[in-house]
Amino acid sequence: MLKRILLANLVAAAWALPAQAAEIPQSANLKYSGTMGIPATMTFNRNGDNYKVVANINVPLYKIRFESGGKIVGNDLKPSYYTDTRNGKLYAYTKFSGNRVTYGKAGESYTKTVSGSVMDLFTLSWQLAFNEGKLPSNMHITNGKKISRLGAFVPTGSKQMSVAGKKTAVNQFTAHRGDGNVFYGFAPVLNNVPAQIGYNDDDGSKYNLTLKSATINGKTVQP
Repeated sequence: MLKRILLANLVAAAWALPAQAAEIPQSANLKYSGTMGIPATMTFNRNGDNYKVVANINVPLYKIRFESGGKIVGNDLKPSYYTDTRNGKLYAYTKFSGNRVTYGKAGESYTKTVSGSVMDLFTLSWQLAFNEGKLPSNMHITNGKKISRLGAFVPTGSKQMSVAGKKTAVNQFTAHRGDGNVFYGFAPVLNNVPAQIGYNDDDGSKYNLTLKSATINGKTVQP
């Protein structure tokens, strides 16, 4: 019990020292470099209390698009759908209706009742940014094909990264999911926009996005 309390305090302190919750923008356009230098983008757009997150991974001859959308309640994102599209064709999806979640690959349909929140990898990055790294209770993560319980986030240190040609400190965190780990990095001087997003699966598959530039509400932001 004492160990858990100390760990919780460490996580809170790591965020509290240099961090400030990001304000929910009207629009954000983030450009990343992915594994093997493959370019990627992630956009966040707000229209009233509705939001949409779109991530495009531009693999040569194989375009991958992740999209999710839903409602903004306070500082929390409440998704209503998530899709994974490959070369213009649906690959996997998730639909949310209260605590009932329908998901699966294209042509499949599974339904699960979940007590707690469910988000995809990219929506969760914004949820953390808007809430100083605090997870909703009983958090789950989905890639459309499955839903996994997400463990507590643990700080793994700070790393210097080059964003918009300037070095900046990025605070890094990791959490265990059912078949591996997810990890994020947030840049305090950039108001904690997601600077690193990735995962490592037990089967050896992994992916890592690192931020190269950010435009928030139409203005380029720099360290």
